[in-house]
Amino acid sequence: MTQKYRLNTKQKKELFLKALDARMLNVTSACKAASISRTLAYKWKSKDADFAEKWKEVEESFYDKLETTMFAKALTEQDNTMLIWLSKTKMKHRGYVEKTESDLNVNGFEKLMQELPDDDE
Repeated sequence: MTQKYRLNTKQKKELFLKALDARMLNVTSACKAASISRTLAYKWKSKDADFAEKWKEVEESFYDKLETTMFAKALTEQDNTMLIWLSKTKMKHRGYVEKTESDLNVNGFEKLMQELPDDDE
């Protein structure tokens, strides 16, 4: 007689998080790998602060890997588009931003009224 091994909730959460990382944050795919529903994964995330924090860590780790890949591509392939984008997002403090100026304090009607000549009535 064979007994089927069942994972407990803690093990399923761990399996899901590993799958989430391995599948580039694809929640549906990670849920399939852990044999859970998307609803359950999001329920765990909303009700278990530790699990939510670990999920966030997986996301941040993925973003770090992605960022490293983008930098490498930009620098090794001299990808100008990628270099511009990275400059605008990572080096704003050095002035690499597109500026659009809008004066939200200008009232067109008020400005027009000020430009009209005074009536001498």
